[in-house]
Amino acid sequence: MSPEASNPSRPAAEAPEVSVVMGVYNNADTLPAALDSILAQEGVALEFIVIDDGSTDGTAAILDAAAQKDARLRVVHKSNEGLTCALIDGCAMALAPWIARQDADDESRPGRLAALLDLARRHPEAVLLSSSVQYVGPNGERLFRMSRPADPNRARRQLLDEKGGPPAHGSVMFSRAAYRAVGGYRACFYFGQDSDLWLRLAEQGGVAYAEPVFYAYRLSPGAISGASRSLQRKFGRWGQACRRARAAGRSEEPWLRAAARLTGQIRSGRVAKSRARDRALGLYHAGCLLERTDPAGARAYVRLALAVDPLCVRAWLKLLRLRRPG
Repeated sequence: MSPEASNPSRPAAEAPEVSVVMGVYNNADTLPAALDSILAQEGVALEFIVIDDGSTDGTAAILDAAAQKDARLRVVHKSNEGLTCALIDGCAMALAPWIARQDADDESRPGRLAALLDLARRHPEAVLLSSSVQYVGPNGERLFRMSRPADPNRARRQLLDEKGGPPAHGSVMFSRAAYRAVGGYRACFYFGQDSDLWLRLAEQGGVAYAEPVFYAYRLSPGAISGASRSLQRKFGRWGQACRRARAAGRSEEPWLRAAARLTGQIRSGRVAKSRARDRALGLYHAGCLLERTDPAGARAYVRLALAVDPLCVRAWLKLLRLRRPG
C-alpha cells in the first residue's frame, strides 16, 4: 500500500522552529489528548507530522479531521511497518532545525517546546534535549517522576556510559542536522531505536535536560512487561554493543545483522507472542507500581491481570500479599 497523505506538503504560515514527529498505530483512545497537547503549545512556530502506521481503529478519521482544522498538522497514512519506519518517514519530512518527538498515548505539558528551544539556546553544543518526565498509569494515575542530571557534561557522560538516557522516547528534541549526520533512526532496530539514536547523537554533540516536568509518559500494559519488554531489552543490548564497537574502532555489522534478523522475524510473525499473557503481566506490573501509594488501585490492576490470564501465578501471589493487613 502506498502512503496516502492529508496535505503532507502544505506550507505552514511561517517557517517552523520545531518539527514534531509522531508515529501512531491504533491509538484512537489517547490520540486526541496527544494531538491537543502539541497543537496547544504556545510561543513556538511548529509543524506536526503524524505517520499513521496502518491503523485499523478510528485513528485515521481522527487525524484527518484534525488536519482539516489545523494547517500545522501534516498526516500520512501508510501500511504497517512498525514505529521505527514511521519515524524514519516522519523525520525525512521535517523542515525545522529541531525535531521533537511525541508519542500517541502520552501528553506534552504546556510550555514544553518553548522550554526546550530556550535550553538549546543556552547550550549551543547540545544536539539532544529532554526534560523531567511524569510517569502515569494506564488510567492516568500518578506513579513517579524521572529526572536526569542538570549538568550537561554529566548528562552526556551518563548516557554514553549506558547509565541513563532521556526518561522517555517521546520527551526528546534533537538537532535535525545532527540527526542526519549520524544516519537517523536505523530500520534494523524494530525496538530500541531510541537508545541507538541517542548514543550516536551523544557521540556527535552535547546532551541537556530541563529540570521541570514537561512530558507525561503513560505506562500501558503492553509496554511495561511481557514479550515486547523482553524484545526491547535485546535490541537495547545490541545498540549498546554497537556503541562499544564504535568506541573501540570495530565494526558494528555483527550487531546490526542480528538486529535486522530479529526485526525481519517480528515483521513476518515468526516471533511467537502471547498477547493475553503479555497484557496480564503488564497489568500486574501496573499494580506493583501502585502498591505503596494506592493499594486499592493496585488490587484492581492485579484482579484485571487475573481476569485476562487466570494462570498468572505472580498475580495470584501479589493479590494474596495485597490482602494482608498492614
